[in-house]
Amino acid sequence: MAFTTAGLNRLEAIHHPDNQNSGRVLTKAGFIHVGVRNQRAWDGTTAPYELYARQRNST
Repeated sequence: MAFTTAGLNRLEAIHHPDNQNSGRVLTKAGFIHVGVRNQRAWDGTTAPYELYARQRNST
């Protein structure tokens, strides 16, 4: 829907490094792991969040 209705070309998602199950869910949804991004967590600390992306033409 994001690709067809909204016309987006790329979706990105991140998850906390302690929550590897979220990475598995993203992979099953067609996202590909593209790297790590430092992100401030809810408690004010910085953590290396896993970054995933899905392109319009992904299956």
